[in-house]
Amino acid sequence: MTAGTDEAPAKVTPVEDCDLMVTDRVWPFAADRASEIDAHWQRRCAESPSLFNGRVYMLSSYTIADGRLTGKLFPVQFKQFLYWKDQGAPDASVYDVFGSALICSSDGAILLGRQRAGNVNAGLFYLPGGFIDSRDTSPDGRVDLRASVLREVREETGLAPQMLAARDGYLVTTVGRQVSIAVDLIGDADAATLQDRIRHAFGADAEPELEEIVAVRSWDDVAALPVPHYARVLLAHLMQRRPDAGA
Repeated sequence: MTAGTDEAPAKVTPVEDCDLMVTDRVWPFAADRASEIDAHWQRRCAESPSLFNGRVYMLSSYTIADGRLTGKLFPVQFKQFLYWKDQGAPDASVYDVFGSALICSSDGAILLGRQRAGNVNAGLFYLPGGFIDSRDTSPDGRVDLRASVLREVREETGLAPQMLAARDGYLVTTVGRQVSIAVDLIGDADAATLQDRIRHAFGADAEPELEEIVAVRSWDDVAALPVPHYARVLLAHLMQRRPDAGA
């Protein structure tokens, strides 16, 4: 069994099932730092006016055992999460958890999107995806991670679920206090066609979250891009390379 710890090295773990449940945990860190969080939020909003203080979920604990990821989530305000992230994750009792879309074209490329200015990953190429929120939960608090990823993909790229075939299982990438849960999606067209569809969606959206989409086929393609560490670790795993190679 694997449990999240500070000392755990960055790694990718394939799992067959993903069991995430939302709890009503109250985050003492957020209450203790309330004034600092508010001041930080004002500064960040002045820099990026498009930021929105909605409700998202963070991870309080998780285990990986017998091919299953089991985790407990709890709701926070986005401004609380952002302060925690920008301060270097000072409360080590929680994790940043999110779904990631590993979109593969029919001709074997992986699609990465570059996020526009004003967003958390501005300027970086990453796997489309994002926070788990209340739209992804059932009345009993269980999270539908696959539906969450497909929702984010449609919002960010315009690719509808019928254009993508989801493979069974998940790839869990753990890097420090980040936990990425990737769904493997196979597009119904080659990379150039999928890129054209996504760029068309950008043009139809008044405020698209992404500003560019690229197709990577080798580690050299990845190494040439600014990529978040978790995405670099996952792509290195898929391409059988060290995550720091070519960085």
